[in-house]
Amino acid sequence: MVAAVALVAGCTVSQAGSATSDSSTAGGGSTSTGNPSTSSVDVPPPPRDLSLDGIDPCTLFTTAQRSDLQINEVTPDDGGDAGTIYKDMKNCTLDKDAEEPFISYSVIAVTNVDVAWWINEPHNADVKLISVGGYPAAQFHLLGGGKHECAIAVGVAKNQHLHVEMEPISDDITGDAICQGGKEAAEMALQTLQTMR
Repeated sequence: MVAAVALVAGCTVSQAGSATSDSSTAGGGSTSTGNPSTSSVDVPPPPRDLSLDGIDPCTLFTTAQRSDLQINEVTPDDGGDAGTIYKDMKNCTLDKDAEEPFISYSVIAVTNVDVAWWINEPHNADVKLISVGGYPAAQFHLLGGGKHECAIAVGVAKNQHLHVEMEPISDDITGDAICQGGKEAAEMALQTLQTMR
């Protein structure tokens, strides 16, 4: 959860720059930020609203999914860091620390801001618009934060999104592998959420 809080705290620091659109966005392609821009991206709505109201994010991973991720410890928490937009949001930490590589997943049920906030507002982050299971999502990492940070925010309903972040404890997981791991975990959580709504 440490990486998630640090990443979110960093992203709430305003900096000139917002996501810019390209022709592949609607089809699940990506757009990036980091350069000043006054344009905004048309973030598609979710195919179906999947409310996170009352959801414990720890329940978004089935026994089979936890086994696939080799999770051996699950820790729920009722509140995020007070210095971020995730204050008082329910979150869950899922740890794979029985054997190498050691990995921690942070999952937050965000019920106060839309995923478009990550895409179209200025942040101290590099942001891409992607698709996760057909749902609009932001993939982002802190500018200057190194190769061990990547988070996924999946827009599941109006003013709600699911934040999923893979934190490698072992140094042999870096870059794109971290983003891919976070995306795979987000897809699992989304699949489970669809069965609950």
